[in-house]
Amino acid sequence: MKKFTTIAACALLILMSTTVAKADLLTEYNVNISDANMYADNVNLYQLFNQYFADQLGANTYASSNDLFNDRGVNPYTDWTTSGSQLVGAFKVAALGHDMSMLDGYGNVVASLIHLSGTENLGQVGGITNLGGQSVVDIEDGLHVDFRLDAYNGSSLLYSWSSNPDENIDGMVHMVAIDITDLYNAKYGTVNDSVYMFGWEDLHLTGAGAPLAADWDYQDFVAIMTNVKPNDNPVTPEPTTMLMFGMGMLALPFARRLRK
Repeated sequence: MKKFTTIAACALLILMSTTVAKADLLTEYNVNISDANMYADNVNLYQLFNQYFADQLGANTYASSNDLFNDRGVNPYTDWTTSGSQLVGAFKVAALGHDMSMLDGYGNVVASLIHLSGTENLGQVGGITNLGGQSVVDIEDGLHVDFRLDAYNGSSLLYSWSSNPDENIDGMVHMVAIDITDLYNAKYGTVNDSVYMFGWEDLHLTGAGAPLAADWDYQDFVAIMTNVKPNDNPVTPEPTTMLMFGMGMLALPFARRLRK
């Protein structure tokens, strides 16, 4: 009975550890993605994702953008490494123009990836515009980079946001990254080492006012890039790590018995 109680306690501890880790995604990094259609955007990040990968997901669609981020999200403080990267898709629904760039460790723009203007660009396939692969040129492979999104009203620059929250004047996460490698390769029959979907929020937390600041849906501008790799580990615990931790906890009672 005592051995069963110990094992049950260990299993409960493992479950609690996993639950806490997932909850931290919404609190530790201030990432709580809003799915409310405040401005008649007509699409949320998870809906766009489900639609784009409908054939690959089948019935296993995501019920919210936070569920999507919990399952596939990457630490917002991640920096990135390129290796023959291509920008292969984009989506925007916001009225502002958007320009997405790559910056090196010194803040220099090493590649301007895309510029989209106008009120809507809903694309062709699942809402995503097929860009045909815009090569990232004039950048050496293996260079650590961050991303930047410039938001324009006409020709006037309104906001400039970094993928690194520490660089933003409101200290908030303006870009979330989602690992779509398996689904993208299955969709197009490719063998990319990594593929990520980057979702941006272009509003300003403190300067835009309360109504605008509540619109944190991260679908104002969405980009898909192949062969960009994160240099940090994902926020969510890796299954192997959790399994080894659990096995270690289960072995503790037997180790104590052997010592005695």
